[in-house]
Amino acid sequence: MQPLPHGYTNDTRSDGSTVVKLYQGPHRESRRSTERAVLSRLAGVVPVPRLIAAPAGALWMEHVSGIHGQELISAGHAAAVLRSCGQMLRKLQAVNAAAVLPDMPHEPRSVVVHGDYGPNNMLFDPVTFAVSAILDWEWAHLGDPVEDVAWCEWIIRTHHPEAVDALEYLFAGYGSRPPWADRQASALAKCRSMLALPREGGAAASGARRWQQRVEATAAWAE
Repeated sequence: MQPLPHGYTNDTRSDGSTVVKLYQGPHRESRRSTERAVLSRLAGVVPVPRLIAAPAGALWMEHVSGIHGQELISAGHAAAVLRSCGQMLRKLQAVNAAAVLPDMPHEPRSVVVHGDYGPNNMLFDPVTFAVSAILDWEWAHLGDPVEDVAWCEWIIRTHHPEAVDALEYLFAGYGSRPPWADRQASALAKCRSMLALPREGGAAASGARRWQQRVEATAAWAE
């Protein structure tokens, strides 16, 4: 099996038919449990990889064809990718949240929050730009609808600054443009939660420093 590109937290490999994800880093078992539950309950509702097996410390999933969203953005397709991201997010937020994550507390307007939503965790048809799979559900929870749209915007502003002007297509696909103050506050809260995670080994200091820098950069943004 060969390592898959775009993996940052876990060891994810594929042989072209099966993807094996070995969980690493903080809260690995709870993240694995969350992803397993979400993949099982969202199958047939929104496009997610089919779960094959769940051995200790890992998940085995069916390989899904498609092009990684960040690769398509780098190739000049930001508008189409972001419109599709927005449309799919609206569909995700329409599902019965309590049925997907029944053991998590929620407020009346809570939705399923992916927790790391954006082109960084999505595969697309390279011709139609339809979403073929939403990946990496380990941070999923119930929360405010603004969280995933704000984080998708954060991914673009942080990793694809050349595509910031295409964010209008994200909001067009989503069907609304939440207030900037809400989007920025949500992105900041996510950055601070990542900064607060416990870290292991020699990369702990560099990881904390990287997220501190991201907190500061996000706080300085203006719409």
